[in-house]
Amino acid sequence: MKDFVRSLKYLKPHRKRLSISIVCVVLIAMLWASGIGMIVPAMKVLISPEGLHGWAWNSVAEDRVQATVDLDFPTAETIVDGKPVTMLVDIVRVEKNSLAATTGILKRDWIIGIGVGDETPKRLSVENANECMGMLMVADQDLTLEIFTPGKQGQTSRTVTLPAGDISFGTNLLGQVARMIPQPKTRAERFPILIWALLIVALMTVMRNFLRFCQEYLVRSVVLESIVDLRCENYDVALRLPSTFFAREGTSDTTSRFIQDTGEVARGMSTLFGKTLVEPAKALATLTMAMILSWEMTLMAMVVGPVAYVLIRKLGKTMKKATRRALEGWSAMLAVLEETLSGIRVVKAYTMEDVERKRFHTVNHRLLKQQKRIARAEAVIAPSIESMGITTAMAAVALAGYRVLSGQLDTEIFIGWMAMLMAMFDPIRKLAKVATIFQRADAAAHRVFQLQDQPQEKCATDAPDLPLHAKNIEFSDVNFRYPGADEDSLHNINLTINHGETIAIVGPNGSGKTTLASMLPRLIDPSDGTVAIDGLDICTHSLLSLRKQIAVVTQETVLFNATIGENIAYGAQSPDQDAVVASAKRAFIHEFISELPDGYDTMVGQRGATLSGGQRQRITIARAILRDPMILIFDEAMSQVDSESEHRIHKAMEEFSEGRTTILIAHRFATVLSADRIVVIDGGKIQDVGPHADLLERCTLYKHLYRTQFVDSGG
Repeated sequence: MKDFVRSLKYLKPHRKRLSISIVCVVLIAMLWASGIGMIVPAMKVLISPEGLHGWAWNSVAEDRVQATVDLDFPTAETIVDGKPVTMLVDIVRVEKNSLAATTGILKRDWIIGIGVGDETPKRLSVENANECMGMLMVADQDLTLEIFTPGKQGQTSRTVTLPAGDISFGTNLLGQVARMIPQPKTRAERFPILIWALLIVALMTVMRNFLRFCQEYLVRSVVLESIVDLRCENYDVALRLPSTFFAREGTSDTTSRFIQDTGEVARGMSTLFGKTLVEPAKALATLTMAMILSWEMTLMAMVVGPVAYVLIRKLGKTMKKATRRALEGWSAMLAVLEETLSGIRVVKAYTMEDVERKRFHTVNHRLLKQQKRIARAEAVIAPSIESMGITTAMAAVALAGYRVLSGQLDTEIFIGWMAMLMAMFDPIRKLAKVATIFQRADAAAHRVFQLQDQPQEKCATDAPDLPLHAKNIEFSDVNFRYPGADEDSLHNINLTINHGETIAIVGPNGSGKTTLASMLPRLIDPSDGTVAIDGLDICTHSLLSLRKQIAVVTQETVLFNATIGENIAYGAQSPDQDAVVASAKRAFIHEFISELPDGYDTMVGQRGATLSGGQRQRITIARAILRDPMILIFDEAMSQVDSESEHRIHKAMEEFSEGRTTILIAHRFATVLSADRIVVIDGGKIQDVGPHADLLERCTLYKHLYRTQFVDSGG
């Protein structure tokens, strides 16, 4: 779980709101247990002959005299010492060595009067019941009790004195509540008490649900904000990753990590501060209440805990493995979708719909297989936990039933304990799936941080800015091997390019032309050797100051879903409209833009989908012109431009290239011919360098390229 735990650091800035949510959790649990606990007084009011007040009396009297008692109201007239007995406390059971036993109180004795200290015991009656209960509750001296033993000859009582036993917190609370309510004389008069109990339950339910709303909203808002921070940080990392990473991994897998994986992490965070806090708190609160009612039976019902833990842990490992594979499946499916939809014209033109459909179905069914494994693991947990819980609960209920039937436990307490037991198992049942959610979140977090921990572009700490290029560019003993490749793509490259010189790099496909040019803006770094500008190693200087001096136009045009003007101005710092228009004119795209209804404010669509290939290419050339760089790199930049536009662009570029170093990678003869020198590369090695005429005389490979590529492509 270390990766999921690591993701929790994004919650730290929001800890104040999380603290409030935790307070809400505590209050929710207390209200939940209290609401369930109200079943006992309700049952006392409805079912028990003693009622709420009798329950309170019995509890207080049992704590004080340490004997099991029962409040009673004699139906037949009973006269003791010439006074009628209308209310009494019947001694049901006396434990050996208890306070009652040591003072001579016996089973079936009646307590008919109560006093404190030297006071004369006051006869019990409905009218003074609350007053007498108060005397019992607050007594800090010995108790003076008037005891009557029914069945003996004569109708006289005796007085006993005994020290008052300690009263428990629960009994004290019950007694305080009972004292605030008038003692009902008949069962019908208990109805208002029942109504008040129901109103209290309703009020607690409303309060609990309001707190639940606050808690859930706070947690979800915090989690959403934290995931935004996580995505933003990962996006910053992705922008600093070397281009070789995306060449190796592709973009669909990275996209999946941003969408699907962070979604799983968010679900884990929400669960952690939602169910994982609320349900255990509710279970703990009801467990406490159940322990108060009967700790022996409650402990028996909890023996299922260790077995459930082992089951959840085992299924959690299965869940984590399946989730990781499912997330990889999502990545594979996104890759197929991206390839098919971005290349839909080729798919249709080559009637490959059936092939692509089968490929998508294959990937989709692999994902389905892993999702079914996850669903199976999730589905088995709750029923298993519930079955084990019900089995052990029934054993505890059987024990409780025996105690009820044998007179050791009140029926109302039994019903309340049963309610607490069910209320306790409900949160536990809900928590059964929490472990699997955490395992899924951990697997997703692993992939998220796997991206975050990737080696970034190498930048020297506190590197100085690179001065403006004014002398030359040198490749010295440069070698390069792509990660995972068996051979070098470039071997022992030594090349000097003078400032203001135009160099063309030619060679067969895969010979290393683009790889060599990509080293200049440090899209890749040499495995060995150095690349220097004006004698300064570019790897030891600021990457930003280097790239600001370079403009790159590639064969694959890259336009963003913005206006034409914004695409031309991309990379420039606060350009004015006149500069944008001037760049467009020099790239021979201004006339086309002017004919559009919205002109430079026309949206180009995703990847420039609304424009032709030549139009997209000229917009990227205008972008390079506007950047006003010291170094220009054209990688097959004229490949999608018609001959007339190419001629006009060449003319403009000849003017624009003055005072700038230009590197051309091209197959077209017209482009190559405009270069001052031509570098011939094959197999990652420089075969020859020189002007066009010299190479035609001495370089066999150049002659072959000239005849087969340059001339055939428009020379």
